[in-house]
Amino acid sequence: MLQKSLELFKQVTVNIDLSGICNQYASVGFYEGIVELCLATAGDQDNQNLALHLTLTGEELGEQLLVARRHCYTCITNTLNNLLAMSQGASGVQNNAGVKVSSAAEAEKQLTAMLQFCYSSTDEVFHVFLYEWLIGNNLVNRLLEVKSSFLEPYLRRTAKQPDNLQILDIMWKFYEKEKNYSAAARILAKLADRDTDSLTLWDRIDYVSRAILCAKACSTTLHNEGEFLHELEDKMDVAQLQLNIYSCLEQMTSNPDAAGAVTELNKLVDISTLYSEYAEKFGLAECQLAIIHCAGHHDPLLVQRLWRELLTQEINSTQHLPQVSLMSSLRNKIVLLGNTYQSAEKFFPLQFIVQQLEIISCKGGWDEGWVVETMLQTGIQHSALHSTYASLLQMKQACWEQLGAPYHLHIVISLLLTSYVSHLNSVPLQERKPVLCAIQDIIDAHVVDLQASTSVGSDVTSALSRFKALQAGFNKY
Repeated sequence: MLQKSLELFKQVTVNIDLSGICNQYASVGFYEGIVELCLATAGDQDNQNLALHLTLTGEELGEQLLVARRHCYTCITNTLNNLLAMSQGASGVQNNAGVKVSSAAEAEKQLTAMLQFCYSSTDEVFHVFLYEWLIGNNLVNRLLEVKSSFLEPYLRRTAKQPDNLQILDIMWKFYEKEKNYSAAARILAKLADRDTDSLTLWDRIDYVSRAILCAKACSTTLHNEGEFLHELEDKMDVAQLQLNIYSCLEQMTSNPDAAGAVTELNKLVDISTLYSEYAEKFGLAECQLAIIHCAGHHDPLLVQRLWRELLTQEINSTQHLPQVSLMSSLRNKIVLLGNTYQSAEKFFPLQFIVQQLEIISCKGGWDEGWVVETMLQTGIQHSALHSTYASLLQMKQACWEQLGAPYHLHIVISLLLTSYVSHLNSVPLQERKPVLCAIQDIIDAHVVDLQASTSVGSDVTSALSRFKALQAGFNKY
């Protein structure tokens, strides 16, 4: 009976109460009939399909016909609206569209079925109307279920309009679902650079991250695709640096300029701007070091200056803490940076860093083995560390005299060698012997040097006794 009534109504679409009939069909669950009758009525209103021209071009031709067709489509979306509302919680509700369901689950089932009828339509004007309804109701996942040749052209047309952020966000998901990863990656990259205040820095980083995943998923081996992936990875590296600077500036609550800079950094900037306008301007030494490392810019004097500033800033930021906490905080920072830069020696000038840390340690009256233990925790080998201290000792710098600890480095070296010998106990004897012999020669040289010293005092006595103790310990080998 329902199907027969539908066929009769379709023969006289001009003279029917479309809304009333749709309500009656909804009351008996004849949703396919609603879709079919509304589309047939809309088609009869515009036999020459002029509304399609207006829809695709935006020209005025067919405007009245488009309004008439949309009025027919509204009867479909009214029913969809009611099913959607009930699927989200309402049950047993009779409403003005005639829809009646017994549960939210049933409403969800009926909604899905009705949308499938809609998706199968060949009316392109209706598809545009339906897509707008889906987007307006935040049903993007359902939109992406549509298998129609009309969807991609619609997205491409709409993406050309101003304020198209939402459409672009749908487009990359569409292309990703269609496994057109190259197109998805390029849209995501475009979104990351979008000039809008509605995106946060985290949003932009997420877009770049997704773009990289899509670019890697491309099956093509074309040269330009490889270059694009490389550009995205570089962009991500800089964006991560920008996020670090953003976090640092957020903590600078006493600086009135920092708040404005934080707002500006919600948009991605290039690495040069990041360095000069933010990291350098606000004295963020650690961030400056990270930027020149990322850029591969090697300037030994600049690197040393940044390390000096970095250590000073770390000490100043923790000087309110008890000494043990201050020492622990500084050690953690050095270990973290050592793990980051140790493979790039140009940005981890070991001798300079050790010298600066020993001066800090000496001034603070810290444990004499603190620097050695810290550097070993970064993964630096005993042999490399000894070479560093030997070079510092040969420089005979006046700073140790000025600090009232002229034999400080001797004492530290004795502790380093003690640690070295202890470490060698786990090495097979045949491999151990040559190294032990070399260490013994070093110890003997220090004993001779200290015995020949004309200085008198507890420093030289302490250093000499330590080396003699080491010398005596070698008897067991």
